[in-house]
Amino acid sequence: MDTFVEALLFKILTDQREVWLAQMATIDEVRWELVPHDVATAFASTFEDVRERDAMLLAAARKVDLQVLQEFGNEGEQAVLEACRAHLRGAGMQHMLPDVAQVSLIDDTLGYDIASPDAAGQRHRLEVKATSAPPGWIEFFISRNEAVVAERDPRWSLVVTRRERDVTISEPVMRVAGWLAPSDFAAALPADPPLGKGQLRGRWASCRITISAQCLRPGLPLRKPNEPG
Repeated sequence: MDTFVEALLFKILTDQREVWLAQMATIDEVRWELVPHDVATAFASTFEDVRERDAMLLAAARKVDLQVLQEFGNEGEQAVLEACRAHLRGAGMQHMLPDVAQVSLIDDTLGYDIASPDAAGQRHRLEVKATSAPPGWIEFFISRNEAVVAERDPRWSLVVTRRERDVTISEPVMRVAGWLAPSDFAAALPADPPLGKGQLRGRWASCRITISAQCLRPGLPLRKPNEPG
């Protein structure tokens, strides 16, 4: 019965997807003063140990955060697709539009989401990250596979999208905020601990990167005709 109650509480929390809960995904300690009274009461009556309460609440926060990021990611990929097509249309290269492909729909383990030529004929591989971080900052998850591909592929770039309010329709619209080269965030990637004699070794699989929005390069990493590469 205890396990059922805990699982039900977790499901209710993650289904409601409250904003206050998602905001706790980036911290390692629960700020209970921000938790609604009814939720805090439910946790206190379910878990006797405050450490168990913290663990459950943080797990729920990270699940909600990942769900939001996934939705943002899907919306972000659509925004980048349209931006790549607009780049080609603006350069009079409409015949290249079919070459813009959302490869993540076929295989999401390639290390990038979109393949697109630029107007100069160079093919690019774009990993899309949608961010909901406060203004002035960018936050995104990157997998080890994406980092490896980024390091080895000279035509790989990370494109960041963000929801911005459109005054013409009074609703937020996902737009390209800029892009990053692998060197822009390489220093933030974790390193595997060295393997010592008789010791265990861990390997990082994914990490969350927070970086200043000032690091963003404008537009897309796509060249125009006759533009030097």
